[in-house]
Amino acid sequence: MTMDLRNRKRVILFVRIGLIAATIVFVFSWIVGRVSNQVQDKFRDVGVQTQAPTAKTLLPGDVQILTTDGTFDVTLSGDKILAGLSEATVAKVRDEIAKETDKQQTGLGAVIAGAVKSGVSSAIGMHITYALSDIREIRFDAGRLTVVTKDGSTHGLSGDSKSGGNKEKALFSEADAMRLIEAVKSRKNELGLP
Repeated sequence: MTMDLRNRKRVILFVRIGLIAATIVFVFSWIVGRVSNQVQDKFRDVGVQTQAPTAKTLLPGDVQILTTDGTFDVTLSGDKILAGLSEATVAKVRDEIAKETDKQQTGLGAVIAGAVKSGVSSAIGMHITYALSDIREIRFDAGRLTVVTKDGSTHGLSGDSKSGGNKEKALFSEADAMRLIEAVKSRKNELGLP
């Protein structure tokens, strides 16, 4: 009789986990559906790439620059520009996530925490991409790079970084920014883009 009770408890636990997971998926899908149309209109020129090229894999003419604090990178690779967290920052975040995962947790909280940490760890290296054919120009002003698309919309190529708990603007050096801008102009000429 005690075995039947244990099995029932196990089944109930799995049913609860399944219901919670299904609820999370449903809510997430609903939110994405509501926000998706608004975001698509605003960011139709923007894509996402899961694996950004590393400095070692860049081809001749490709350029990668880092913010002065090393947190973000912007890369000209082939016919697109990619912007996101730098390789070193991604490695640091993944190490911190792995350390947190090692802490002993039990039950449903451990299952949910593991799923969230796994999702964050796999998504942390994503980069936003802009096709060169969609870019009118890249501007540099006071350490910040901005993409201006053909329709006139603007998109910043970096964000904020946290240093000791203080939010600071992630800035590029003028020399690096000008090197990227010149490389983009040259690549657009090579590809016959205006």
